[in-house]
Amino acid sequence: MNKEDIAKSLAAARVSGEYAAVDITAIDQAEAAEDILAAAGVFYGGRRIGYKVGSTSEAAQKATGAPGPWFAPMVESDLSRDGTTLVWKKHYRGVECEFAFRIGETYPVFDTQPNPASLRQAVAACHLALEVAGRRTEGEGLTRYPAVLADFGAHCAFVLGPQVKDWENYDLAEVAVSGLRDGVVTNKGSGAAVMGGPLNSLLWLTERLAERGQQLQEGDWVLTGTTMGIVVPEPGSTVTGDFGELGKVSVNFARES
Repeated sequence: MNKEDIAKSLAAARVSGEYAAVDITAIDQAEAAEDILAAAGVFYGGRRIGYKVGSTSEAAQKATGAPGPWFAPMVESDLSRDGTTLVWKKHYRGVECEFAFRIGETYPVFDTQPNPASLRQAVAACHLALEVAGRRTEGEGLTRYPAVLADFGAHCAFVLGPQVKDWENYDLAEVAVSGLRDGVVTNKGSGAAVMGGPLNSLLWLTERLAERGQQLQEGDWVLTGTTMGIVVPEPGSTVTGDFGELGKVSVNFARES
């Protein structure tokens, strides 16, 4: 099966909720995985609204076999709001509690080097968020790197939670986060799990885009990575990210029909 056929199968599976009958574990080069990701995105369609950053902690890198962080695009059709109910798909493997940034201007300006000070100025808003992660092929856990890139970077859904007012006045690395399933805490973490702080993840992404001659655009969203690993969802369950005084964000999963 060639790259185009693999991409078509993955895109069709993402729409149908069924598994793709392809063996993407044989993809062992990041370049080939990124080619498939790009093609699968075209077949899947939708307006790009930003990026997710994955494997932003040593634990996440160990879980996926990735040598470091990586990123993948997100599209508008997979954006939901706090408290939404998602149709259950067998693809789902976990829910990640994350910080999301909305970009207020094109960044970085060409021929300039991204840096923490200018990056802060480019951020229009910070929100609490959840990412539903999964895979379009059969198997336990998430697909291993680099094949995970081909499979839409394990991205299934982006749940946007409340805005963090005056986020600049908080040390996001110090924010304690709890993940709950049906009101019971299953995971604990903090903003520090995200490359030492969510802004570090955002800076890393801007640097990688700049290396490719690309930029973040006004209105883009960036999911910066999990603060604690994953909360495993079940049909009919509710998963909540509790960010203490900053607030909470939840997603409901419909029961299987």
